[in-house]
Amino acid sequence: MGGDGTMNYIAQAFGLLALSASLIIYRQKKRQRLLWFKLFQDVMWLTHYLLLGAHSAAATSALCISRSAVYANSDKRAFPLRVWIPVYILLYALSAALTWSGIFSIFPALSSILSSIGFGMRRPRHTKIIAIFASACTLVYNVAVAHSPAVYLGLTFTVTTSVYSLLRDKEEPQA
Repeated sequence: MGGDGTMNYIAQAFGLLALSASLIIYRQKKRQRLLWFKLFQDVMWLTHYLLLGAHSAAATSALCISRSAVYANSDKRAFPLRVWIPVYILLYALSAALTWSGIFSIFPALSSILSSIGFGMRRPRHTKIIAIFASACTLVYNVAVAHSPAVYLGLTFTVTTSVYSLLRDKEEPQA
């Protein structure tokens, strides 16, 4: 994974687009805007991981696209988030089982499970705190499997912007 060929460079370009979204997502004060930027980021990460051949991360990224769209429209859906969160937790666990190639296959799913809980919270502050822990899971997978420079940068920006935003905004409005 993460070879030196042209496909790797294209994958890194998509990773950099996802990275650009990382600079914006956790600076949002409104949950809706946070979720729409997350949807864009998920599409970029899916493409990135598919090009790298990192199947566990690609599977969870595909589910993340669905999750972001559902969460962003949860006020318009028949099912409340309290129904969707357990559904996505089960889907991420299933994706880990279906793409299993060793113990590290669990980390993309664990990261996404944490994110499902975080993005389901009404307060962006709580989402940002959980994002830091989800990033740790992504870091473990990237070190062991994907070896993507774009992921390292993305994690750096996610954690940095989350911490900065948490320090900047002591408490935020709910919606």
